[in-house]
Amino acid sequence: MRRFKSPGHAQRFLSAHGPINNLFRPRRHRMAASGYRTVRTQAFETWQQVMCARNDA
Repeated sequence: MRRFKSPGHAQRFLSAHGPINNLFRPRRHRMAASGYRTVRTQAFETWQQVMCARNDA
């Protein structure tokens, strides 16, 4: 619980962080380098779309 004021605050952070972490950390050991690069490119494109949509709102 480093620097979190309560267990609830830590849980809220981790529940939001999990899906984002999974987007940017594909299971590299299960794919070829070219597939990994493709997945990373798609992840960054998705993140850019999400952030642009969020900033427009």
